Amino acid sequence: MFALSKSKLKILFCWGLLNLIVFSGISVKAEEFPERLVDDFGEVVRIDKKPERIISLSPANTEILFAIGAGDKVVGITSYCNYPPCVEKIDRIGGFTTPNIEAIVAKEPDLVIASYGNGEENIKKLRELGITVLSLRARSLEDVLKDILLVGKATGYTSQAEELAGNLKIRIEAVKKKAERIPDDKKPRILYLVWYPELWVAGKGTFADGLIKIAGGKNVASDLDGWKIMSKEAFIRKDPQIILCSGMGKNSFFLKEKICRDPDLKIVSALKDNQVFTIYSDIVERPGPRVVDGLEKISFYIQNWWQNRKGKNGKN
Repeated sequence: MFALSKSKLKILFCWGLLNLIVFSGISVKAEEFPERLVDDFGEVVRIDKKPERIISLSPANTEILFAIGAGDKVVGITSYCNYPPCVEKIDRIGGFTTPNIEAIVAKEPDLVIASYGNGEENIKKLRELGITVLSLRARSLEDVLKDILLVGKATGYTSQAEELAGNLKIRIEAVKKKAERIPDDKKPRILYLVWYPELWVAGKGTFADGLIKIAGGKNVASDLDGWKIMSKEAFIRKDPQIILCSGMGKNSFFLKEKICRDPDLKIVSALKDNQVFTIYSDIVERPGPRVVDGLEKISFYIQNWWQNRKGKNGKN
């Protein structure tokens, strides 16, 4: 009799615990499908069940998917996707601007994460073929955080996406606090350079421009829209105090060397003060989680410049 009562108590306890979990949501956060989402192009996207076969059509999207833990669901990526290193084993389905529609269809995806650069016609074609497409277009750090949350909901990795976005936001706020230490009239003049001898620079509306401002600097090319060529005369006249050489990734050291050896540019403050640095383009120009790494890198250069400047002025 005692044993029977004990069993009943166990059953009642388990039943009560199950009800507590189900109705209160305290212990378990269930992923809710179907999901009805609005992507960055204003398209309403319905996802009926948790995707098991995902294709990413941009390097940034691929990085987001792996960062939230959905990497094992990715069955196709572009030829430009290179991070994390394990993506080398995933099949390629064309370029960033030239995705191969047939290759995508052959993969039988239940979700494609597209991007602005893929081309409107390509995205439209995929939808016409009955493929679920979620399109992203991040233009700022805030947009990156929003897209991480959006991809999390679309893939069923909501809690992981929320944790990632939360951690990134903490790091962003830390950089902002450091930037506040530099008075507005003392912020360093910065130039973000990607090519030579034609001086291609990052102007207004680029991620580099946004990161420079958040980190506490002034982009001397902010009077230009997007990526533009700056004349050597304007380069000298604007007199940047810090030059960041991205060189589109692989050519950053080559770019720095060329700039430092140009006799016409020796009068520029950044060269005179040895403030010309290389920076990896993927962590600045790619709207994925690592863009915060780029923000912190730029902040590091700015803070060092500021400390040196204060030291020279005897204000430490």
